[in-house]
Amino acid sequence: MRHIPAIYQRKQNGVVLIFALIMLVLISMISISMVRSSTMDEKMAGGSRDRNKAFQAAEYALRACLLPLQNNTYNGSNPTPLTPATPPTAPVWEVASNWTSGASKEITVSYGSDPGLAANPRCIYETLGAGTGSYRITARALGASDTTAVILQATFSNE
Repeated sequence: MRHIPAIYQRKQNGVVLIFALIMLVLISMISISMVRSSTMDEKMAGGSRDRNKAFQAAEYALRACLLPLQNNTYNGSNPTPLTPATPPTAPVWEVASNWTSGASKEITVSYGSDPGLAANPRCIYETLGAGTGSYRITARALGASDTTAVILQATFSNE
């Protein structure tokens, strides 16, 4: 075996330690980045799921509110239809009090024992022209969070 002079051995001491520390820092940075990425993916999936729940509930409410019109059993009450707003007044569905008052109809969601919604969806009827039998139905539903809201609209005419 060949003998390495002592002068060269002293220069090599500690190089492996520095290299190992640099590698440890890099691996730690990569690990932290992966954890952050997976946390963000989880938040996005949860938000998407929450919006999907709200969308399905709004669609359910819209169909439930259209049914009396289609069956010709809607008598102009429960709720009483509103008159569409004219600009520059905010549209009926943008006025918060319309969603909490008797102007809107609460729909009980019947799929599953706990649909996981912040509140039951609601719908508003608006008349489109006097005595024409034409309506705009607006349904609004919240997801599990009250910051996730979906609004859907449909028009109906029996003419």
